[in-house]
Amino acid sequence: MAATPDQLHELLSYCMDFAHTMLKDSGEFFPFGATLSPDGEVAAVGGWDGDERPKSQEIYQLLAGAFISAVGEGRVIGVALAADVNVPDRYNSPVKDALRVQLEAPGFARFIYVPYELLLPSLTVAEPTWVMHEPFAVEIKPMFFPLPSDKM
Repeated sequence: MAATPDQLHELLSYCMDFAHTMLKDSGEFFPFGATLSPDGEVAAVGGWDGDERPKSQEIYQLLAGAFISAVGEGRVIGVALAADVNVPDRYNSPVKDALRVQLEAPGFARFIYVPYELLLPSLTVAEPTWVMHEPFAVEIKPMFFPLPSDKM
């Protein structure tokens, strides 16, 4: 069974909503993710290495390894791996900070960037507010669902 565009959108929406909540509550977030099961269920996935202040790159790699295993065992048909990044200059983002979601399913692999910023109180903003800008997608080489030619 292949993931539908609506199911992939559900994975992305979960990541956007969770990142926004974490920004509002903590002002930051560590890598996290979500999976799509063959029966269409979206499940949240977090990683913990025992550290109270883990290194983001280590958590990202921990989650990536778990996703590779889940795909190999046929337990998932789609994955979303989210991280807090700076948007590369070549993409001309309105702001540098972004949620980046590595969204993958068989035949589909993209980085979805969602730039965000904190608007401080002003004449037009009553209280500090996290604003998510328009997402944009960048096609990437698949990591979790490699193409048949990548396996050789």
